[in-house]
Amino acid sequence: MFLRLTFVALLLAMPPALACSVAPPYRVPNTQQLAQAADLVVLARVEGADRKGRESTAILKPTVLLKGTALPSRLTLDGWMQGTVIENYTLPAPTRSDPTELVEPNDDALMGGCTRYIFARGMTLLVFYKRDKGQWRFMSYPFARVSEDVPSGNSRWVRAVREHIAIARLPAAARRSAMRKRADELARGNVDERAIARDMRRLLATKGAFDPIRER
Repeated sequence: MFLRLTFVALLLAMPPALACSVAPPYRVPNTQQLAQAADLVVLARVEGADRKGRESTAILKPTVLLKGTALPSRLTLDGWMQGTVIENYTLPAPTRSDPTELVEPNDDALMGGCTRYIFARGMTLLVFYKRDKGQWRFMSYPFARVSEDVPSGNSRWVRAVREHIAIARLPAAARRSAMRKRADELARGNVDERAIARDMRRLLATKGAFDPIRER
């Protein structure tokens, strides 16, 4: 606990770019909202980091295109490698994402900057990006599932995101009925498909679940 609190203190002492604050009307984006808003969704391997003083950028190698027109050769997001020493404190290994989870973010998103900031070389992330002035901007929404690590390209979270991307491609007026129909189909499938169906039904019962993301 002491080590984690120490790390939180270090993150909070970092520059404003690494700080987090949220206030109404911000709501944590759900999977369908992320799928709608993203211009690019990929699986990407963490290759390392580019550190400059008290800031660090994780370097990603995209491997699988889930949404978008082409697979970029390189992506970045704010992040540190495990084992990096900051003010005599060695960053611990990242908390691995629960492969069965579809709603809650990785535990490391619940401290410091409100999104994950510690990564390990070689881990595979499912990440969301927006096109901004000709560049790819990581969708670093606080407490959202925007950088979960996955064990494979066929894992539960990857399959869920693929389902939501397919629905997000439909006209807005058709998405709710399409999700209801797809949830009924998935409910008759295997354990992962049933879990995705339950989450879809949760969203269908949630007010505003299909609305555009509310920015901070």
